[in-house]
Amino acid sequence: MSTNAFAQGQWGNEGELEDVEIEIVKERQITLPKANRNFEKIPPRPSEPIKAPVQYDFKPFNFQTAPINPAIKPLKIKQEDPSKVYGGYLSAGFGNYTSPYLEGFVNSTRDKNKLIGAHGLFSASDKGPVDGKNSGSGMSKLSVFGKTFNETFALSGDVGFENRTTHFYGYPEGTDIDAKDIKQYYNHFRINGEISNARNTAFSYKLGGTFGYLANKYDARESEVNLSFDSRYKLDDERGIGLKAGYNLLNRKDAEVEAKPRNLFFVNPQYQFLPIEDLSLIVGLVAAVENDSIDSKNVHVYPDIRAAYPLSPSVKLTASLTGGIEKVSLQSLSNENIWIAPNVPIFHTNKLYDLQGALHTKLGNKIGINGGLSIAALKNWYFFVNSITDQSRFDVVYDTKATVRTNFFASVGYSQSEGAKILLRGDVYGYNTKNVGEAWHRPTYKVTGDASFNIVKKILLDVTLIAQGGMKALEPSTDKVVTIDPAFDLNVRFEYLFSDSFSFFAQLNNITSNNYQTYLYYPVRGFQGMGGITWSF
Repeated sequence: MSTNAFAQGQWGNEGELEDVEIEIVKERQITLPKANRNFEKIPPRPSEPIKAPVQYDFKPFNFQTAPINPAIKPLKIKQEDPSKVYGGYLSAGFGNYTSPYLEGFVNSTRDKNKLIGAHGLFSASDKGPVDGKNSGSGMSKLSVFGKTFNETFALSGDVGFENRTTHFYGYPEGTDIDAKDIKQYYNHFRINGEISNARNTAFSYKLGGTFGYLANKYDARESEVNLSFDSRYKLDDERGIGLKAGYNLLNRKDAEVEAKPRNLFFVNPQYQFLPIEDLSLIVGLVAAVENDSIDSKNVHVYPDIRAAYPLSPSVKLTASLTGGIEKVSLQSLSNENIWIAPNVPIFHTNKLYDLQGALHTKLGNKIGINGGLSIAALKNWYFFVNSITDQSRFDVVYDTKATVRTNFFASVGYSQSEGAKILLRGDVYGYNTKNVGEAWHRPTYKVTGDASFNIVKKILLDVTLIAQGGMKALEPSTDKVVTIDPAFDLNVRFEYLFSDSFSFFAQLNNITSNNYQTYLYYPVRGFQGMGGITWSF
């Protein structure tokens, strides 16, 4: 190794140093002794002798223990006793206007193959709103019914008798008359039978037959035979066909009239399908044949179209265009107005068309609201007018052309299981008559309400109301049109349950004591109160 160093400088004016070159040489060699690397090699492992394969010998081993019979009791769920079913019911009461009331049911208890029972009713008021007993009325019923069914079909039938009694108390005020001279009654006997399929299958049917016989105090007689058939066949989940048919025969004899037998036959085929998603459509027709002398045509054909479309899960729109012949008989007329005169003419109503549209909505699971409009043309529609010869009796007149009836309706319903149920409906009517001056004794508005409450499962409360008005009548003595005062009727029934089989009830009718009239010269009873008991056995 060598290093060169140089030094040069100048020190003032004393002189200068000469250049000096110094060379340092260092030589050294590092030497190490040679290492001794002697490694021992691993000796090979001595070979092992090959052993024979292992042999296994299985021997049976029997071990027996003494038998054990443990006393184990499995836990079982306690079976609930079925709720008791009462086969009998009896209710009795008494109220003002000398009004006894008695009603009873007797039915067979649980049986998977049959049901047999009987029903009886007696309700009367010896006195009424006009001259005491001269306006008394009553009703009594007795019927026996039964039903049997198996896996294939169900067969049912009933036999019944009904009596309705009243008086013609719409006579002029101050008239001296005896109650027995103005008494009227209707006796009605009927027998009915029906057969239908018992299982839910693609094809369903119902075939029924009825025979009835009606008689009143004034020698009016009417016999009726009615046959009906209703069937439906489900092609798939979206399509189906249906067929309805019926035949009705009426034979009537009155004191001065012996009418010819009246026949009515109709057939109604239908086809149900979904032309587009969610739109349910039923298309069909109604063909009817009848022989009423008031109409020159005996064969009638009507459309039968019905549609339903959900606008949302809670809103549904429905519409229909239908028609048909509506049966009218002495039985149906007397049910509507029991004070009709003898020998009145009777003809079926020809509903040329009935166009309806409605909107159905649901607010949650408890409230439902419906509303809509109906426009119908009714040919040979009947009306009641006071007789010129006796104002206490009603003649029946017909609009032989067609009355156009419009009906705006709306309803709201509330249901909370068995705790509370409320239904309120309102209707507004309009009439355009042709051959009669007015729609006699037909209301222009009507409000009905029904509410029931179950309070702490001990107190049952039912409230009903009816309000209607706008009815017009023809005064027979002056031939003037009069408007009948509005009617309002509020009824309350209270029932207290002492036990499951015994209770007390109080019935209050016409609480506002409004002596309104639904027919001219016929006021209803004022406030009516009744108390009684019920017993289930």
